[in-house]
Formats: sequence, structure tokens, C-alpha cells
Amino acid sequence: MNEAMVLQGKTSKKHFLIALLAGFLFLGTLLTVFGATGVAYAMPMGGIGKFNVSFDEMQGKGFKLYGSLYGEPSKGADHVKPVFVNDIKEVTIKGLKISKEVSLPLLGDYTVMITAGNGSVPVELTGLIQKAALVQGNAQFTNMNISENYVQANDPEAASKAFTQGATTVTIKNGSLDTHYLFQQVAKLPGLKVEFIKKGK
Repeated sequence: MNEAMVLQGKTSKKHFLIALLAGFLFLGTLLTVFGATGVAYAMPMGGIGKFNVSFDEMQGKGFKLYGSLYGEPSKGADHVKPVFVNDIKEVTIKGLKISKEVSLPLLGDYTVMITAGNGSVPVELTGLIQKAALVQGNAQFTNMNISENYVQANDPEAASKAFTQGATTVTIKNGSLDTHYLFQQVAKLPGLKVEFIKKGK
């Protein structure tokens, strides 16, 4: 006699919707601000966890690099991370990729991938501020200056800006940044493409 055991369960609609909305937040934010023109104005991206920004080549004018904190200091040290801040007035990027790993209930693991500037026209950004935990690439600077500033030792946010670096121009090739926050006043994104890529395929 063959017996089969059938297991039945319920999916919590509340938890399913929360997880699904969290996964789509990254994509929805981008599509809302970009609109149909591929141009974003005063676009902030933060609070969605770490995402990756990579590119073939980035050229920037008016470059500053300094330390900062990302998170909520009021909740304690476990809710704050040290980050690098890239502050650049004007930027052009070839082969831009922005990716975020998401796990969707019932659907599995996906990568949300945004690409732009892969043709002859590069991405153009104005007023870029980016907070990153890791910065990698081959960099070249002109008129670079490095300074150390006196700060109060008991103020962690001020102490994070004790060391600053600046340059008239910066060029980074084969760049990759693990980013927690991204803001630009204006972004022109030629050839914008947004897609979900199933992991494991």
C-alpha cells in the first residue's frame, strides 16, 4: 500500500508583500525618477541596502574624497558604518552598471540591473555625491591635494572628515564601488536599460 503525504501551508500575504515591495523598491525608485526621458533631477538613492556601481571609465571634474558615516547614529554603533564620500561636480561615464541583489519569495534570487552609456554617448551627471564602503579601479588625478584637518576626537562624524583628498580632475577605469547612498542633481542616461536577471542561469 502506497501512502503519500501531502503538506499544505499558507503564505502570509503581509510578509510576502513586504518582501516583494522591498525587492522592487530599487527598481521603482529608478523608474520613477528617470521617467521616459532617461533624465533624473535631484535623485537620491539610499536606505535600500548596499548596491554596486561599476563602469568602464569615469571622468570627473571638481573631485573631493572624504570620510563620513552612513546609518542612524541615534540607534547605536551597530547601526552606523564608515564610508567614503565621492563628491564630484561634473561626471561622464562609459559603460555604467548599477546592480542590486534581491530575493523574491516564490520567485528566487535575482539581480536588478540598470545599464546606460554603452554606446557612443556617455552618461552625464552633475552634482554627484556617493557614499561607498569599497572603491576599486585604476585612477589618475590632476592637481591632487591631500589635507589633514583638526577635529574633536569625541565627535565621530567630524573625525571621519579629518582626512580629505581633492583634485581638479579624476579618471577611473574599470571602476567598482559598493555603494550605500547615491545622489545627483541631474543625470542624463542614454541607452537606459532596466532588467531582472535570474541568478543561476
